[in-house]
Amino acid sequence: MTQKVSVPFKLKSINVWQVVCLFSLFFLLFSEVSMAQKKEKEDDHKSKKTVVEDGKKFYLHTVDKKQTLFAIAKIYNLSVNDIVLENPDAIDGIKPGTVLKIPFEKPKAKAKETVKKPAEEKTKQKENGKPQEVMASDTSQYVYDTIEKGKTLYSLSKQYGVSVERIKQLNPEAADGLKIGQVLRFPSDNKKVAGGKKEVTKEKQKEKEKTPVVNPIVPPAETKPKVTKDTTIATVYKSELKSEYNIAFFLPFHADEAMAMDMDKLIRGDDELPNKTSIALSFYEGALIAIDSLKKQKLNAKIFVYDIDDKDSMNIEKILKKPELLKMDLMIGPLYGSSFTPFSKFAKEHSIPIVSPFIQANKILFSNAYVCKALPSTTLQVEHVAHYVIDSFSTQNVILVDNGRIREASFVGAFKTTANADLKSRGINDTVKQAKGISGVEGMLSSSKTNVVVLPSVDQSYVTEFVRSLRSKREKFKVVLFGLQNWTTFDNLDIEYLNDLSLHISSNSFVDYDNAATKMMINKYRVKYKTEPDMYVYQGFDVSYYFISELQKQGTGFLKNISEGKYNGVQTNYNFKQHPSDSGFENNFVHILKYQDYKLVKAQ
Repeated sequence: MTQKVSVPFKLKSINVWQVVCLFSLFFLLFSEVSMAQKKEKEDDHKSKKTVVEDGKKFYLHTVDKKQTLFAIAKIYNLSVNDIVLENPDAIDGIKPGTVLKIPFEKPKAKAKETVKKPAEEKTKQKENGKPQEVMASDTSQYVYDTIEKGKTLYSLSKQYGVSVERIKQLNPEAADGLKIGQVLRFPSDNKKVAGGKKEVTKEKQKEKEKTPVVNPIVPPAETKPKVTKDTTIATVYKSELKSEYNIAFFLPFHADEAMAMDMDKLIRGDDELPNKTSIALSFYEGALIAIDSLKKQKLNAKIFVYDIDDKDSMNIEKILKKPELLKMDLMIGPLYGSSFTPFSKFAKEHSIPIVSPFIQANKILFSNAYVCKALPSTTLQVEHVAHYVIDSFSTQNVILVDNGRIREASFVGAFKTTANADLKSRGINDTVKQAKGISGVEGMLSSSKTNVVVLPSVDQSYVTEFVRSLRSKREKFKVVLFGLQNWTTFDNLDIEYLNDLSLHISSNSFVDYDNAATKMMINKYRVKYKTEPDMYVYQGFDVSYYFISELQKQGTGFLKNISEGKYNGVQTNYNFKQHPSDSGFENNFVHILKYQDYKLVKAQ
């Protein structure tokens, strides 16, 4: 069933249709996975053909379409090296139809014999008087590097000027993940060979000794860009238009837990789906509506959905090792900060745009130009409130309230700085008045002007008591109160008090039910899911529709133009800004809402 959400983390009653739809959705999501796993088992079974050579038994495995050494190794519970040692030609790639000798039993590992250095191989060839099967080829073609802590395939690709895929082709064992002490080979015909141990032949050494040393020509100092601590380098987004895109969703379905629940209890209302499961499903339902709409606009994409357990680091690590993630063109989620961080690092390493639908904190943007944050931070919302207050009430009695709590000092500072700057730009020399608590406000109230009281606080008990006290003054004074979005989630705030004080709040969400596009989206949702959409459905729709459509229109490098685009969505608008140039993008759009006739309406 679905748990309808009116405000964040408050659940309404469940309805039967939603239970059916949610379990159907689980079935669709995870039956595809199980079908794929079943097909994988059918396609990847061990060969029945065997042969005995030199007293050793081998499977004779015929390579199927799209099979890799890594996949074949998994079938036989071996390492890639185990297969390559018996099939040296496989190191340069395998083709469908190729017959590989697969050890019947896992070979006993011998220390430091997995990869042999070229010099050792040549010595062995001379000693035996005939060519030997070796893993390393001609020393003039390759350089070798021992993997140290902190090295990744991506960093190695940059170091040696070669693609990650080429490294994997030359070193199939790298597909299993890099290990400290592992020796990999790289093409030596690239300019970027620093750090590698290139073998130098005697002939080349003699030529080098004969070559006169020439002082290199160094360009004038002014031609070299000076890099200081304050200097940032803009990220270059490589763009490619594709006939088909790969898009990944990372959502906390907690499928095992949800599928184990009693459906009858859910229908009767005796049990509830876990809150995160309900939110994830609502978000994904909205995403599916967006994807259906984009398909009509000729979207061609593969959608990958991963069930994230944000409290299980092993689950996250396992998903990040999936080879298909390297081919993603867009990543949406995870929803929460604890699991978003490792995925954003992966996205940066592999130059993949990643979207955070729910996180408000700006720290996820630092030094990662591939992150987009759909929700504006609380500080940014406070700044928008300041702009609105000065635009609308610059001639009135504006009072900023400081409740003395250290954690909210930044909100007070953000409002004060922004408001005073706006006043100065209008030629007004006055500054915003600042009061300490309700007692300070009482001494500043004006009987001749509208008293605009701004309380940028997220403390529920403090806000509740302040609102009650301020409302008692409205018989003598005209008051307009400004607060924050999370006030709408406070259970003990009397809506009559909020209406009497004409409470204004900043918000990242507002659904205009009179909008034609909104009506169309809601109707589609009702037809498909037999229930009403909640705020997470709208968020899923907006995030998915905007970012997937930009990917479709502009290609993989759409981030380079994202600051120039605008989007008017179902529950929010998008206006992304980036600062500095090596950071991610934050949505700068904020709604200003107010209570009027006991409901929230747009104030601007």
